[in-house]
Amino acid sequence: MDMKKIFMAAAALLTIAACNKNIPVAGPSMDSMELTATIETGITKSHLNSFDVLWDANDEISVFSMEEGAYRNSKFATADQGASAVFKGPGINADDNLFALYPYNENAMCSTNGEISTIADFINQKAVNGTFDKNINLAVGKYAGEKKVSFRNGGAFLKFKITQEGADTVRRVELKTSDSTPIAIDGDFNILWNDGAPSIVPSDNATRSDIIKVTPSEGTFITGDTYYVWVLPGQYKGLTLTLVSPTQMTATKAGTNTLTIARNQIVDLGEIGGLTFKAKEAEKKTLHFDFTGDPQEGWPTADKWKNAPGDTTCVYKLDGEDYNFILTDCGNASQARVAWVKDKGGLVMFAGWRYLGLPAIEGFKLVKVSGCLCLASNSKRQAGITKSVVADNTTDTNEFVPGGEPIAWATNGEVYTYNLEETAPGTVYYLACTATSIGTFYLDLTYEKAE
Repeated sequence: MDMKKIFMAAAALLTIAACNKNIPVAGPSMDSMELTATIETGITKSHLNSFDVLWDANDEISVFSMEEGAYRNSKFATADQGASAVFKGPGINADDNLFALYPYNENAMCSTNGEISTIADFINQKAVNGTFDKNINLAVGKYAGEKKVSFRNGGAFLKFKITQEGADTVRRVELKTSDSTPIAIDGDFNILWNDGAPSIVPSDNATRSDIIKVTPSEGTFITGDTYYVWVLPGQYKGLTLTLVSPTQMTATKAGTNTLTIARNQIVDLGEIGGLTFKAKEAEKKTLHFDFTGDPQEGWPTADKWKNAPGDTTCVYKLDGEDYNFILTDCGNASQARVAWVKDKGGLVMFAGWRYLGLPAIEGFKLVKVSGCLCLASNSKRQAGITKSVVADNTTDTNEFVPGGEPIAWATNGEVYTYNLEETAPGTVYYLACTATSIGTFYLDLTYEKAE
């Protein structure tokens, strides 16, 4: 369960929407060996009973205790729920040198001044209906005596309600600052207790971003539901909220007011709805590669029981231009690779975790892949678009392009399409058969000129 759930009463929601107040986020507190965690109180705590950020059973924290002159990172966990929770862990020194971090990170470290170094991605967030993602509400704690540690939240939240008709078809919501001020980070950073007013300091190699991309954690966004986004405290000159469709059409609500977002606050951005989706204006080109005819020169034609060269670049000639496809495989596979097999009606990937490197075009990024299955119907056939070829081939170890996650290629003659995001110009991406085998009559590849 989530560490910190926001339990909202309907009446309170209406009141807050009416006054558009900034609502403090409640944060935690805890101690040693058996440590008690309590929440941070807000300025108007009597109005926050339905908005407390609470501990959940199975929440875990890092506890940093001074042991023989150096800090040790120990995992503590709780079975409790509520504003106060008892965390249990190994025997440690519970004294004024003790600091803590939520969420738990085994690689986090603490220096003698209570500066904790950890890592997280706040640029790409998951939306949870009515609350926020587990582990997103970063908090730091310090020993408060009597086996208690007082936690304080490091960031703030923005909330918005989606009233857009057809919200279930929205792929993601983007929040962007109009003046390019960084609102989130991805990578290493330090968080300091700072006398109970935590501050976050990104490392030199951390990515600072003026945009946050929010995708639904389960299923889809829901019309009428409220969502929360974690942000760095700061002053931002206007925020733009953009809804993005699976085909990369966008609908935008632009804000112009300067927002001062303090630590431990929830700022209401209001509703997103009644917007019109528009296609992005950019130069595009679509290339149609037909594999139903005789194989072009240099392409392997072996059936699945014969060896076809692995890691081979094959040239497809189209309208007087040469386009390179890379035929490769996983590990040391010696058969059942990728081949142009005319009697099967197309390009065939004869087993799971065979890869086809798609042509890269300088100055253009691949944004859409569409193909037509040429093999007999089989619900077990699957394929996706990966960023590279890896030896340990599972859906966990392969890095799929956003929008290129594996789907079933189950029906003979069906067209299967991937609308890709976050691709780079001039870069090879791979059509990967992730289960059984697939074949395709043709591939339509759409490229968009990079900005």
